Amino acid sequence: MRMSISEPALPEMGMRFLKAGASATEAVEASLRVLEDKEITNAGYGSNLSIDGTVECDATIVDHLGRSGACGAVTNIRNPISLAKLIFDGSKRPLSLRRVPPNALVGEGAKIYAEEHGMATFANDYLVSKNSRDRFLRWQDDLLRAEAKAKEASSVQKTPAAMHCAPCQYDTIPAKPNISFPRDHAAAIMSGTWNEGQPNSPYLPPPGIDDAQQAELTTLGITQNSWNHARNPSWKTSYHGTNSSKKHGNLPRSNQGHVNDGENDDLAVRPKESNAIGVGSVNDESTWQQPRRRRKAQKRPLDGPDNSEDTSTKRQHVVEEDGDCVTDTIGAIAIDEEGLIAAGSSSGGIGMKHRGRLGPAALVGVGTAVVPCQPDDEDAVSVAAVTSGTGEHMATTMASQRCAERLYNGTRKGPAGTDIHDYDENAIMESFIANDFMGHPGVCNGPSAGAIGIMAVKKTRAGYYLHFAHNTDSFALASMGGKDPTPTCVMSRLPEGSKIAQGSRKISTK
Repeated sequence: MRMSISEPALPEMGMRFLKAGASATEAVEASLRVLEDKEITNAGYGSNLSIDGTVECDATIVDHLGRSGACGAVTNIRNPISLAKLIFDGSKRPLSLRRVPPNALVGEGAKIYAEEHGMATFANDYLVSKNSRDRFLRWQDDLLRAEAKAKEASSVQKTPAAMHCAPCQYDTIPAKPNISFPRDHAAAIMSGTWNEGQPNSPYLPPPGIDDAQQAELTTLGITQNSWNHARNPSWKTSYHGTNSSKKHGNLPRSNQGHVNDGENDDLAVRPKESNAIGVGSVNDESTWQQPRRRRKAQKRPLDGPDNSEDTSTKRQHVVEEDGDCVTDTIGAIAIDEEGLIAAGSSSGGIGMKHRGRLGPAALVGVGTAVVPCQPDDEDAVSVAAVTSGTGEHMATTMASQRCAERLYNGTRKGPAGTDIHDYDENAIMESFIANDFMGHPGVCNGPSAGAIGIMAVKKTRAGYYLHFAHNTDSFALASMGGKDPTPTCVMSRLPEGSKIAQGSRKISTK
């Protein structure tokens, strides 16, 4: 499936709603519905399948007051963001006998709620795309092989004579010089079913398919014409790692009330026309087909008694010179003509998950959060954030809520957990990933690596500031202001040797 930047599939659909007078929550729903209908994303149609082949989706929507609607582990729903919006709308209507209306429903109860309110439900097969079925069968085969190896190893350990036998020999592909192995979280993602950052469409061409046929099977990401951040002067980006200097002055500092607009002057919008919308998706480099970049890396098998396999079953992960594949959780943030902000996220969760697993996209403060504006705040500051990555770690750290609060308060984590005020929001975003997330005891001592991508918008009277940061190998997002003729798309990549990549954009309201 190929999409061009002119197709109203991403911010343009939300912008059409905003310009027609729709609320920010309606614009968020409209944008995410379009993405849910595309099988290239892990949300709605074409989502990852659970261990028994069922599609279970999560979604959340939050308005400018912090009110929310959410659904989790819900089956037979093609557009979970619409169900979240339905629950959100229902939560604002009082019930008889002083009952409190729900703002979050899961499983069968969420499905029944949808049916009671006239939302269409679909058979599970209708929600399964060809790619998602192929992934399921492939991962199912991986699990069966891993279980067989575990049983074989267990039986060998129980045999006394086995202690005197020579160790079993496995053929392995010798390591090639000058080939760098992926980082821990990338390797975990490549190996199978770990977190929201896992491959939605792991590249494994059937035997006999030539290069031309493989190219036809390639799907593109947010836009066929997505370009690198280096080609986008309206985006300010920076990277931080062990060998990079920490220069933060090149990013907007909304606390100071202005930035060096430079190339952004044409993006200025009037207060009553200050519509803005941003959408994003985070994923690991191993699932993106990157232009001008080749990598041929060994696909690591599932962890078992022995991580080596026969050479005939080794799988090659190849990154071809082609477009990018967007295959993960989706999120959106919108600001309507009244200056009210809203955010939402949607996901199909991890592949081969246990039935009933509740993902971060269904949890307010984990996948989506809004810090509302205070009535006596002269600057009218409010912040919205959406995140994706290792869901269990994000729940441990309350990722989206923590990030939004950091930007709202202008603080970062200091020694002994103290808060340090910082006017540089670039430093705040970097510190959030490095200290609040990766440095959290629950993440440091967890069994899986921590991967995260964040998109946040800080709304002030001086302007709207879109920030993003990620420690994954790539991060795709697009934004659009009320005066922009087309969306601005960015494919951010983590440079070699860096640990965090980030960028930002300002849309002026003057």
